[in-house]
Amino acid sequence: MEKNIEKIRRFLDACDGLIAGTYREAEVGVSQVLRCLSESEELQGLFSAVTEEFDYVGTRAFYLRDLPNGRGAAYLPSSRVDALAFVFCLLAEIDSGCVRFGDFLLQYFYVDGSYTASYALFADRIIRPFRDIVREAYPAACAGYSYAPVRPERAPDSLKEQMAQKNVVFEGKIITVRCDDAVLPNGKPCKREIVEHPGGASVLCVADGKAVLVRQYRYAYGEELFEIPAGKLERGEDPAVAAKRELEEETGLIAGSLNLLTVLYPSPGYSNEKIYIYEASGIRAGERHPDSDEFLKVEYIPFNEACNMVARGEIKDAKTVAALLYYRAKMQ
Repeated sequence: MEKNIEKIRRFLDACDGLIAGTYREAEVGVSQVLRCLSESEELQGLFSAVTEEFDYVGTRAFYLRDLPNGRGAAYLPSSRVDALAFVFCLLAEIDSGCVRFGDFLLQYFYVDGSYTASYALFADRIIRPFRDIVREAYPAACAGYSYAPVRPERAPDSLKEQMAQKNVVFEGKIITVRCDDAVLPNGKPCKREIVEHPGGASVLCVADGKAVLVRQYRYAYGEELFEIPAGKLERGEDPAVAAKRELEEETGLIAGSLNLLTVLYPSPGYSNEKIYIYEASGIRAGERHPDSDEFLKVEYIPFNEACNMVARGEIKDAKTVAALLYYRAKMQ
């Protein structure tokens, strides 16, 4: 019996952790609540009983209500049994990824666009009553129970993560995809999904006060984008050589010299790609010869207008935005 009570207390601890926690910890906290529930035969039996005949789809449609301003509000069913089933099914939906938790918060618990404040409202209106219903159902488990928050670990001296095992899952013509086993600074294991990319070289050319951009269709986004001339690096290739080559191939312009503006890390969360951004000077006319699978149009746009296009969201490509803004800052 004592073992069963301890499992229920762990479940209550997980609920209290959600209430006392933050938005950034929430999805892990939801998983912890459901894991603790699955470890207790009593709680499994309770939730199996309340959800057996429960119409979650209909209840969700009624209690998560859309409001005229395009947002919504969340309510709990008045029956405590239905409320228990409703919240359990909602948490299971969040844990499975059927619901994007951040979107859900701002849709139904909106507080000034703040995830922190919206999460606090969610914890108070959904998790707290959910926990209280379970506490009332198991008074013996709550006798002498009090929430003991886990003390935060001391921040490690180093932020570096260590690779434990490199695991290649795909090798393509341009990219290699890995799912590595790694070790966090606190010693805990983790997975890291990495896209290896050889990197790229790009070049901003401003001729007679106009930025030379190319417009091309990007399949991944399904859009035509304005970009500075750029291309993929070959293994071991000098980025400056590649940048000069791409400028001539795509625009027919030849740079007398190149100056490195910056090195851009476009997606550090999952890729090791680096994009070298150069400024071209000493421009003279050459001849365009794009690759056979490259279809693009050269655009000469007044530099100030190109910067305005960035501000209006009409130029979205990261390397192009960076190049234009770096160049403008340099000129000022």
